[in-house]
Amino acid sequence: MERLKNIFVTLFGNQLGLHERFFNIACIGGAAGTIMATVASAISISRVAKAEGMGFWELGKPGMIACAATIIFFILTFVIYRISKNLNFSIVLCLVGLNFILFPALYLTVGGIGSGMPIYFVMGIVFTVLMLETKPMIIMCILETVWYVLLFLLSGKHPEAINDVFFLMPEWAMYLDEAMDFFTVALSTSVLVKILALCFEWQQNRTNELLKQLEELSVKDPLSGAYNRRFLLKYIESGIEKHKETSAPLSIIMFDIDKFKRVNDDFGHLIGDEVIKGFAQVLLQSCRNYDVVARYGGEEFILVMPGASEETAYARAEQIRQKVETSSFSPEINRPVTVSGGVAGYLSSYKNVEEFIAVADEKLYTAKETGRNKVIWKGSGEQEGSN
Repeated sequence: MERLKNIFVTLFGNQLGLHERFFNIACIGGAAGTIMATVASAISISRVAKAEGMGFWELGKPGMIACAATIIFFILTFVIYRISKNLNFSIVLCLVGLNFILFPALYLTVGGIGSGMPIYFVMGIVFTVLMLETKPMIIMCILETVWYVLLFLLSGKHPEAINDVFFLMPEWAMYLDEAMDFFTVALSTSVLVKILALCFEWQQNRTNELLKQLEELSVKDPLSGAYNRRFLLKYIESGIEKHKETSAPLSIIMFDIDKFKRVNDDFGHLIGDEVIKGFAQVLLQSCRNYDVVARYGGEEFILVMPGASEETAYARAEQIRQKVETSSFSPEINRPVTVSGGVAGYLSSYKNVEEFIAVADEKLYTAKETGRNKVIWKGSGEQEGSN
């Protein structure tokens, strides 16, 4: 079972281009579909041969040879591509052989216009549309259409050129043959369309994933995984607009890793990066779904808390400060890593986002100047947490 799965992925997997997948489907599915049609025709011909007192091969030889040639052609075309790796040549070979030689030969040997064979011409044109680029596809479709129309006209003027086995069939056998041809073409075309839809869906999902990744790259800091400064400013602006409409509170917390330069000097920049990433994870794990964590610059981070009062933000900041102090961001660091924070709630008197952030920055500066490892909010010293 695993081997079959691997073969399927090799021939039809998403790692292949659409044209290559359709080519593989056309060759393998075409061979399988022709085998089905051949079996149906053989059953009908054997019934007629028995009713007419004729030998099966005597009556059905031209049609069976044409069917066998079609099956062999599909297989050979597939093998030629696997050896040559020339997809464009193999596609053209497949379409020319089918639409200009094999399908017309089947048309002439299994009953002409009154049989189910003209239905296969539709499938040949569908293959052309799916497997060629726009310009060659249009040219090939025009040539195929002209060729099929001429074939219909010539066979109408020279009915003796058609193997009349179809007209020797009893009425029920004629309907059976047409039903089998219709089923084969309908199934093959439906499978192709379904695969096309699945491929399009997969590619659309893949495109959406790539767009999402690009969007994240444009708004997120690659080291920490937090949002970048540009996104932060836009998010705070949207929070301010909401505050103006609903009077909902909006608070921010600015954090700074204490003595981060010493961490880099003592343990190296790689360890410093580990500390930044670890601290960002603490922030991300400590915020709500609609909070935003952003790297403001260097070792500074801002946590935006829409709908939270200063008091609520202060309580959250203290929880984060304590969690950082007890966390180990790298086994190389032999001392606690601490952070300081400043909390600010938005006031309508603030002129812009920068002034709002400046208030939190001022509180952070106070925390750093008065001993570090603490969070300051409101006026200096009014409320503070310390270790």
